[in-house]
Amino acid sequence: MGRGKRWTEAENKLMLEMAKNGMGTQQIYDSGKLSNRTFQAIQNQLKRLGVDLTGQKKIFLTGQISEAEVVGLETVVKRFVDAFNKICDLTVCSKEDLERFRIIFAAARVYFDIYFKLQRFEEVETRVERVEKLVEQLAASKKTEVSQQ
Repeated sequence: MGRGKRWTEAENKLMLEMAKNGMGTQQIYDSGKLSNRTFQAIQNQLKRLGVDLTGQKKIFLTGQISEAEVVGLETVVKRFVDAFNKICDLTVCSKEDLERFRIIFAAARVYFDIYFKLQRFEEVETRVERVEKLVEQLAASKKTEVSQQ
C-alpha cells in the first residue's frame, strides 16, 4: 500500500521520457519537475514502470574505504576504555554523543572477534607453510632414494 498520492499518467510519462533520455533517478529528482515526490518515491515508481536502473551510479555518503594497518588489541582496548571513561564523566549527553559511543562500542566488539579470527588464520597459514616445506623435503628425499636404486 502506498503512503503518498497516486501517480498520474502525466507524471509517469514524464518520468519514462526522462529515463529514456538517459537521466538517472538522482537527475530526475534534481530536475524539480516532480517537486512533490521524494527521491525514494521516484526510484520505486521507476522500478514499477520497468525502467532498468542497474547502470545507474549508486550514491555513497562516505569516501572510499582503503586498506589500513591492523591495530593491535591493546590499542583497541585503550580506545574502548577511553570512550567508556568519557561517557562516565559526562553530565549531559546529546543524541549524537550517545550514537557515536554506541558505534565505538559496537565496532570494538566486532573488532575483537575479527582480530582473534585473524590470529587463528595466521596460525593456520604458518602451519600450512611448515607442511609445504615438509612435503618438499619428502619429495626431495624420495627423488634421491629413487636415483640411488
